[in-house]
Amino acid sequence: MLLHEKHSGKQGFTLIELLIVILIIAILMAVAMPLYLASIRKSETTTCRTNMFSIAQAEQAYRARVSSHVYTTNMTDLSADLGSTPKCPSQGTYSVVISDGSDISQNGALVPDGGLLVQCSNSSHGVFAPGVDSE
Repeated sequence: MLLHEKHSGKQGFTLIELLIVILIIAILMAVAMPLYLASIRKSETTTCRTNMFSIAQAEQAYRARVSSHVYTTNMTDLSADLGSTPKCPSQGTYSVVISDGSDISQNGALVPDGGLLVQCSNSSHGVFAPGVDSE
């Protein structure tokens, strides 16, 4: 058998084969991309909720440490108990509110008067009310 006869068969891909591969990859990406983006949003929300929980824990430690036994709405007062101020993954900012009895927790229940509510400026991340929200 001659060397040129051995390699005389088809070499490379045709244009149609290449287009079909590109089409299949595009379809797979169209299916996978929304799932990927949804998981990114869910992980950001979970991280933010965990940060709010940490702030609420620091508030409890602050309340136990300060003789007047009150919460603070000033985040810098929590630095001794919190370490560094957590950062929202979506660039939101955290704030602490002392409820007047009309605030609503993440689960829809009223936060009692004098209760604590930690919230993120990114409205999709919600709020956290220790003792009201179960997490």
